[in-house]
Amino acid sequence: MEKGIICGYLLREIHFTWERIARELLKDTDLNWTQMGTLGILSCAEGHELSLKDLEKKLGLTQSVVARMVSQLSDKGYVEYVPVPKNQRAKRVRLLEKGMQSHRAFSVSLETGIPPLLRGMSPGEALLFQELLEQALENSVQFYQELHGKQEGK
Repeated sequence: MEKGIICGYLLREIHFTWERIARELLKDTDLNWTQMGTLGILSCAEGHELSLKDLEKKLGLTQSVVARMVSQLSDKGYVEYVPVPKNQRAKRVRLLEKGMQSHRAFSVSLETGIPPLLRGMSPGEALLFQELLEQALENSVQFYQELHGKQEGK
């Protein structure tokens, strides 16, 4: 059990460190880490647009949180809502030029050759690290679902 606690502590510290890095990188913008990530997701999407539903899935956030965030990004001129011709209730979100430029400037600030998180790792170690993190995430989600199921069964 001790190794699990130590790993959890290390992940927590990595998370907090990257939160501080994000605040520093975003201090001259009016965006937060999740909003910038949303711009990044949209910049990689075909036609630079996605449905709200697809955005929710990619971000792993609830419908209400994503809708509120997209509304804020829209108000700031980073994205716009695009109607879906065959479905009046569905909405798509399209990245605007301001959003593209903001994400590009942010990405340039992170381009140091080797991603900062992977410095000092060989390509094989970096790949293994990513695979292990993916497995840890999968395990964590599964454990959460198990816990959530137990609580609902009370």
